[in-house]
Formats: sequence, structure tokens, C-alpha cells
Amino acid sequence: MKKRIAALAVFMIMALALPFYSLADHRAGHMESRWDDLNKLTDTALQLTKQNRFEESLQLVNYFGREFEKSIKGNNDVSAAEIRTISASQQTAVDKLQETAASPDQKVRALIRLRLVVDAAASEHQPLWSSMEAPVMSAFTQVKDGVKDGNNQAFEQNWEEFVSLYETVYPSMLMDLDSEQLKRIEAHKSVVEDSFFAEIPVESQVNQLTLMEEDLQNLFERVKEDEADPSLWWVMISTGSIIFMALSYTGWRKYKGEKDKMNRERDFNK
Repeated sequence: MKKRIAALAVFMIMALALPFYSLADHRAGHMESRWDDLNKLTDTALQLTKQNRFEESLQLVNYFGREFEKSIKGNNDVSAAEIRTISASQQTAVDKLQETAASPDQKVRALIRLRLVVDAAASEHQPLWSSMEAPVMSAFTQVKDGVKDGNNQAFEQNWEEFVSLYETVYPSMLMDLDSEQLKRIEAHKSVVEDSFFAEIPVESQVNQLTLMEEDLQNLFERVKEDEADPSLWWVMISTGSIIFMALSYTGWRKYKGEKDKMNRERDFNK
């Protein structure tokens, strides 16, 4: 009797839980589809900007803004911080595309920034911004080389290039990484950009840049450490538990059926 009650309880739990999982899967699938559409919009706008088709790109970025607003209405899966970051990047892209004094390169980078933040919000693993490691680290290496060579003009030019690249990637990093890690980079930047930096010995300058380089590298290494999203563990455990209970219940019924059959045959042969 107790086994029958336990089996009934398991069945009821499954019956109640599965509709919620189905609804969650439906909502997740819908939002995933919306993110795919938004990603495609930003990628197309970026390609148009690379072709110097700024008016067409501007129309697409404005359209993206409207579609993004529709997507987040009543959607609690997108945090307020993500909404602010994406909205700010979209507005920056609009401003740069409209700015006549902005160079084509500046406009392209504004679109790259938007493309990266949308992907960071949509991607669970290996965000697109991680592919910017090579250009960012290469630019920083040139900064160090300028200091080592004692070429102040080259240092300033290379530093400007590095900062431009880093600021392109920064908003998407902000969505994926611990803010404390990013604060370390900001602290390094403040030291290098302070007027006293040019007055300290070259060896000290190189040491300071080396520390910054290590922290920069750690930002990119952080996203490679473990592709498994910890937030998925609860779903995996919960789903696994339901499957396990279902299998256990099926096995118990099969065992009970066979046992009853054996008892009937034994009684019949008596």
C-alpha cells in the first residue's frame, strides 16, 4: 500500500512539473529566436557600415532599437543592466552614423560595439567579444614596445589605438565578467594616463604595463576557463530527477507486474 501511495505521489509530481518545464522551454525558445533576429540585424548593419552605406545602416540600427524594445517588454530574463548597456550602445551607433565628422573607422567600431553587446546578451558560452583578444592584446604589445624604444610619439599613438579597441569591447565584457576585474583595468588605465607616468623610469613604466597586460589577458582567459554555465546545473539536476523518478516508477511497475504474475502461476499450480 505504501509503495502504491509513493508511486502515485511521484506520478502527481511529474504531472504537475512537466507543464511548467514545457512552458519554460517554449518561452526560452521564443526568446532565443528573438535574439537570433536581433543578432542578424546588428550584423547586417555592421556589414553595411563597412561598405560605407551609412544611411542604410542607420535605418537598420533604428529598426533594431524598436525591435529590441518590443522584445524586452514583459521579459524578466533580460536584466536592467543589460538593457541599459544595449540601449546605450545602440544610441552610440546612431550618433556615430549621424556624425559627419566621425571617420568610417569610428562608425565601424561603434557598430562592432553594438554587435558584441547583443551577442553577449544572447550567448551562453564563448561570446563573440572573446574573438577580439588578438587585436586588443596586439595593440597593447605595441604600447609596450613604444615605451621600451623610448619613442613617446609612438607610445601615445599606440595607446590611443589600444584604448579605442578596449572601449569597443568593454560594454560586452561588462555583461559577462566580474566588475572587479574590469575595475583593475580601469585603475591601470588611470595610472598610465596620469601625467606622472611619463616622468618615472622606463623600467617602472614597463613593469606597470606588464601588470596591466597580465590583467588584460586574465579577462580573456576567464571566459575560456569553463564553458559550462553554472546556472544550467539546477535545470540539469531537476530534469534528471524527473527522468530518474519516471524510470524508477516504470521499473517498479514492471517488477510488481512480474511478481504478481509469478504469484498467480504459483497459486494456479497448487
